[in-house]
Amino acid sequence: MKTSRRTTQYGLTVFEILTVAIIITILAAIAVPNFIRSKESAYEASLETNARTLRVMLETYKVDHSVYPEDLRTLGRDASKRGYNKEVPNPITSNKGLVENGKWAVMYTGTTGPPGMVSYQPVLDKYYIFAYDAEGNLHQRKGKVFQMSNG
Repeated sequence: MKTSRRTTQYGLTVFEILTVAIIITILAAIAVPNFIRSKESAYEASLETNARTLRVMLETYKVDHSVYPEDLRTLGRDASKRGYNKEVPNPITSNKGLVENGKWAVMYTGTTGPPGMVSYQPVLDKYYIFAYDAEGNLHQRKGKVFQMSNG
């Protein structure tokens, strides 16, 4: 009489491997867009923080001189002398520098400008601050151009 031996196989079947691959693909499809969006949100928040920093510097200059500076070079020189010039990183290029070095702030260039920069536009006794996104277009928040002004 022959005795039959049962052999045990170890490993995964093709069906099990495909099931795991499909589950991983679905999880990646959910996670990757959320990660990309969170990265964009961080850039936007950093741009807006840089705009607020510039605004504080402009208002400090106004308190000291009773007028707003005609350009960022003037602001940068005076702010450095008085100790309130801030070294701020550009969120897109990661360049850091003081305001007059043009690493994170520039004079207004129009609807397009250097990516990640905050721009300053003086108009008589007012000013406007804009920001440029990663593509160099004016930064928008909720479908409107992000801008700050003193009036």
